[in-house]
Amino acid sequence: MPIVASRGGEIRRLLSDLSDPKRRTGAFLRLRSVGARVVPHVADELGRLDADARRALLDALKDVQTEDARALRKRLLRADAPPPADAAASSMESTRRPAGSAGPESLALQSLRTLAPPRRDERAAVSRERGEAHLALARAGSRLARKELLLSLTTLGADRARLCCEAAGLIGDADFLAPLARLASQRPEAAKAIAAIAAREKITARSKVLRTLDEPLRVIVARALAGL
Repeated sequence: MPIVASRGGEIRRLLSDLSDPKRRTGAFLRLRSVGARVVPHVADELGRLDADARRALLDALKDVQTEDARALRKRLLRADAPPPADAAASSMESTRRPAGSAGPESLALQSLRTLAPPRRDERAAVSRERGEAHLALARAGSRLARKELLLSLTTLGADRARLCCEAAGLIGDADFLAPLARLASQRPEAAKAIAAIAAREKITARSKVLRTLDEPLRVIVARALAGL
């Protein structure tokens, strides 16, 4: 869900949450999804961020390639650069960093572990956090939460499954075709995911795996394949 009228206030709250170990994972994933829109709001908050928060923000913005974002990353790196005499001690300390400063894959897994199993009637905010975590894992090429992603696509309604469909397109396999086909009429991302999986797994309209699907789902998958 995009940040609209309260964009600045929401981003400032998320930046503040980076300093809270309990909220850091969710804030990291949300800021990463917001991307370049975060950058203009950082300057006024930078002085309030602790070292762990700055590292998490640096990681959240690593894929944003605007000129302002690159300048901000340099500023964040300078803020945490140790004096030369302390370089060895800093290297030792980096091996003992708390979980909050871990990479995107670890943070996404931590986020999923804090959530209850997917339910069709779960709050939209929970579904969004779940989807952002799965998409972060998928972008990292990780299939560690494959079963949970498959369960999410099977359980969540079409209005909650957009991010999970995108994640499935990146790391899904033939088992994902049926749940994606059930969502495809309402979610174009599901049809795109079917096409992406088919291209990656070399699935065609004549593949045996399609014969295991019910006829209506087989038709939907065939239509998605025709759009390749």
